[in-house]
Amino acid sequence: MATWLRNLTFVATVAVFLALAAPAAAQPAQASGCETCHKEHPLPALSAPAKAFGATDVHRERGFTCVDCHGGNPDESDKARAKAPSTGFKGKPTGQAVIAVCSRCHSDGTLMRKYAPKQRIDQAAEYATSVHGQQLAKGDTKVATCISCHGAHGVRLVSDARSPVYPVNVAATCTQCHADPVRMKGYALPDGAPLPTDQRVKYEKSVHYAAMTQRNDLSAPTCNDCHGNHGAAPPGVGAVANVCGTCHTVFATKFALSSHGQIFDRGCVECHSNHEIAKPADAMLGTDKASVCANCHSEGDNGHVAATRMRAEIEKLKGAIDRSQALVARAENAGMEMSGQSLALREAANHLTLARTEMHTFDPKAVDTVLQAGLGLTTKVDADGEAALAEVAFRKTGLAVSLGAILLVVVALALKIRGLKPRQ
Repeated sequence: MATWLRNLTFVATVAVFLALAAPAAAQPAQASGCETCHKEHPLPALSAPAKAFGATDVHRERGFTCVDCHGGNPDESDKARAKAPSTGFKGKPTGQAVIAVCSRCHSDGTLMRKYAPKQRIDQAAEYATSVHGQQLAKGDTKVATCISCHGAHGVRLVSDARSPVYPVNVAATCTQCHADPVRMKGYALPDGAPLPTDQRVKYEKSVHYAAMTQRNDLSAPTCNDCHGNHGAAPPGVGAVANVCGTCHTVFATKFALSSHGQIFDRGCVECHSNHEIAKPADAMLGTDKASVCANCHSEGDNGHVAATRMRAEIEKLKGAIDRSQALVARAENAGMEMSGQSLALREAANHLTLARTEMHTFDPKAVDTVLQAGLGLTTKVDADGEAALAEVAFRKTGLAVSLGAILLVVVALALKIRGLKPRQ
């Protein structure tokens, strides 16, 4: 047998073996009798779910059919026999029945390892501990269940940008209920005040929403990052700092060790709010009308003095950095090498950032220590900058003198040449 024929036979044999050995991937389910009838139903309420399920539902893509959730016999053409009790027909699940239907698969570790190995299987247990789950257990049928957030038909993966629980869409999903005054009527906060319905309006003004929508930062927090999703619960007193500290670790640690950490009931929220979190600014520190310190401290008390001192020192370093940068820019434009000084100014800016972090200790001495280190750097940069500009001035003076001397020599030579008589 020719060599090329033997090689071809070998390759074909290996390909057939691999094809037979490979596990069969889940194939989308074929349209069942339920789906066929419901798609053609004249009532949109009965036809829309079938159409949505047949389009892009993640369960259908994995091979599941209507029967897996609703029961019944899809092979029976007669409506009564298809929905007979003996077929296990469940109809449209509501309330606790929704949790039971979804968790039948999603709480089964063996089954979920087959389809989504990374997915947790404790969602139902978490939901039972949530405010939604607790209210549902008490008979409140208005609370959210699995299908309220994920949908029932046409369910998409969380990573799908069209999913209602994709990070960018979470706020809109939650506020379908929480921004509806009629639906939220009767619910109250722990202190008895009515549950607010303006969370989305405030959140869309926050620095977190801007990071997510303008900078496409999907790690920026949205509703479920602070309140949880399956185990959704409002952060209680004493827990707010822990929630914020999940991301802002250093700030939370500094605040916890401060005097304010022992006084403020709501922690970070006292100064930064919760949903409408503005971008932090130095104006928040101090005792003028724009500051948050003035909400509690009055002129003359220790807090007033400390806030005034910290703000003044921060402004001092900011001004020093601006002046040093202008000086370095002048020297660079004059042709001097100032890369080392530019790096030193970056380090000074880092000290300014560290001071803003250290401010959460509310200890002027700790803040001042960091700021003085930054001011030391700007002082050294200023000295180098002034020396560089002096060197530029010296070089300009030397160049002028040299050019003057050269000009005098040229003039003298010209006069000498003119005075010479040509030979006869």
